[in-house]
Amino acid sequence: MDHLRDNIGDAAAYGIVGIVLLVVGFLALDLVTPGRLRNLIWLEHNRNAVMLATAQVIGLSIVMVAGIRDSFTLELWRGVLYTAIYAVLAIAVMMWSFVLIDWLTPGKLGTLLLDDDEHPAGWICGAVFIGVGAVIGSAIGF
Repeated sequence: MDHLRDNIGDAAAYGIVGIVLLVVGFLALDLVTPGRLRNLIWLEHNRNAVMLATAQVIGLSIVMVAGIRDSFTLELWRGVLYTAIYAVLAIAVMMWSFVLIDWLTPGKLGTLLLDDDEHPAGWICGAVFIGVGAVIGSAIGF
């Protein structure tokens, strides 16, 4: 029973921090995109905004899972901190990639992506977000 209690406590700690980090990621994405991302997704049902936020959640989840897996020998608070640092790094790199793609491509990326019509650039940005998560997640523990 002690093992179960410890595992539930660990899962709760990582779960709470994970939710906070996903919210931080969403807020960071909201900063680099025009309009209110929350409104675009929940009120306007904008598919590009949904796809971009979903790709970010997947990419960040990859990083957090890798961080948790690599920190299992650490004290809980150190493991949570370790995982959070990598997730914050992933958020920063994802936002930088968005700005870089915007700079390297024609048009204003945020406006194109958050238009009512689906735009193929959204798939590229989404793939980059997942790729960033996969690369950072793979680098954890080496």
